[in-house]
Amino acid sequence: MGRTDIIPGTDIPEGLVGTLYPADSPANKLSKQLAEGKIIYVIEVRGGDDKNEFGHRPEVIPTANKIIEAGMNAVPLFYSWGNDESFRTTVLDPKVVGVVCITGAVLPSFSKDQLDKVIDDLKSAGKLVAEGTDIYSAGVPKRFNTLMEQPGTYKYKCAVIQFKVPGAPNGGSDKGADGNRVDSIPIANGIIKAGGACDLLLYDYQKHDEFVASVQDYDALLVRINPGQLSQGTGEGVQERFDNTMNDLLAKGKLVWSSPSVQTQMGAKDALVKIKDMSCGLPDTFAYYEAEELEEGFKKSMAFQPRVIKQNRGSAGEGIWLCWLEGKDYCANFGDAVLADDDKLKVMEMNDNHVEYHTVKEFLTFCVDGPTGDGAGEWKSTFPGKYLEGGKAAGGQLVDQRLCPRISEGEVRMLMVGDVLQMMIHKKPEGGGLSAVGGNSAYTYYKPGGPAYAKLEDDFVNRDIPQLMKALEIENDPLPILWTGDFIPVDGKEPGSTDYVVGEFNCSCVGISKFQAVCGGDKTLADVPDEDYYDASELTDLMGKTAIKFIEAKKAA
Repeated sequence: MGRTDIIPGTDIPEGLVGTLYPADSPANKLSKQLAEGKIIYVIEVRGGDDKNEFGHRPEVIPTANKIIEAGMNAVPLFYSWGNDESFRTTVLDPKVVGVVCITGAVLPSFSKDQLDKVIDDLKSAGKLVAEGTDIYSAGVPKRFNTLMEQPGTYKYKCAVIQFKVPGAPNGGSDKGADGNRVDSIPIANGIIKAGGACDLLLYDYQKHDEFVASVQDYDALLVRINPGQLSQGTGEGVQERFDNTMNDLLAKGKLVWSSPSVQTQMGAKDALVKIKDMSCGLPDTFAYYEAEELEEGFKKSMAFQPRVIKQNRGSAGEGIWLCWLEGKDYCANFGDAVLADDDKLKVMEMNDNHVEYHTVKEFLTFCVDGPTGDGAGEWKSTFPGKYLEGGKAAGGQLVDQRLCPRISEGEVRMLMVGDVLQMMIHKKPEGGGLSAVGGNSAYTYYKPGGPAYAKLEDDFVNRDIPQLMKALEIENDPLPILWTGDFIPVDGKEPGSTDYVVGEFNCSCVGISKFQAVCGGDKTLADVPDEDYYDASELTDLMGKTAIKFIEAKKAA
């Protein structure tokens, strides 16, 4: 009787596996196998003083787990001459792509001769055979913790642009100990794997002209600089000079991801106003750039229904406030009533779900003048308010939308690579809160094409994206290489149905979380666990292929 509980859908003869799987000890535990897919077996023999207490050479289980983490099924198989035919049939199965031989020094010569014959048959059948723990020669993708060697010949040349904040450890909290964003090297390597050349370039604002000269020969640039970093410790005008350089390159037919206009038009919160009449928008969405606009608009909208007020700057939920009336009923129709300064509000900031109680006047004062403004009251928020500071040109704005009560069910993030959906992520608030940002959420990942969000996927990817670019007035700009749309569930027109509306877009240096999880300290890309590395590399490899595709389309236009 065979074992069918190790690799789903695969019957492995009992005598080859023994009774060692599963086991409680981590040293003897295999990672979860895939439901289907290719198989690489790790070959060992029973017995001998080179085995651990579980009967394995110490490197066997880690080797099998590394194969699984790289996206293939794997299990150790025992070889002995007595079960030669059963072993031969198992490893020559069409689903098997290769084997890794970790047989040790205890294999008797007659048994080794038998195994050598099987190995010869494997090679003749086109299977991959590796010796020792060299799993890479058995078809497992090789890991690269540094920039790969550039191809000898290439059609297109790209660069990943980075920046070190003056005086900041590592050059910024998004960097590793080597001074690179942890996801920058995999992004560059994704382009190299796709057949392009790709360099890592550091922008030095004190040598701006030298930088301008150095980027002229590139076909495309991927800017990996967090919003706001070019204004930290650099003086005035640095961001503007950098953006002007990117725009000059675009005018020369180069590609820049994401372009300054795309970051401004798509990444700003008032993009939600521009798409309010699309199927993924909310019609009652307003933007405020001046204190008078804010007071007039908020007092009217807040009198009608619970609202969400979103600042343009920041991330992770700070400056995003859920607002409810306290001790007063909402009016029946929009515009029937206007709130007074002393009407009371309950507000929740989405970065940490903390709740505060303020008057309308206190809330508006905090939004305009911060917690120390005259009449602001006492605030628990650790962030400075002043959301309109600098005016529209400097990104000072607030967006006002109705509060969608089903946000408590979580948001669905569409992770996009250009015009390709890479995955969907359901972010469910934890701890009874309403916020799925700021680390307060549980994540569930979905591949495209599944039933869970089939309608949302079809509506957004196939219908909304072309309209979206036009609505944001960026239809002539390249789509970002990596961007996201966060969707909130709302009741659909049909009873019991669900539609989704956009809560925000993010296209300014979207982080790749499984790489960036080790940033900010003494770690580098080499410290990312294998499982996370291989999983996140699927995304960066797709980014590389998409970059080359976009360059080819641009050249052909």
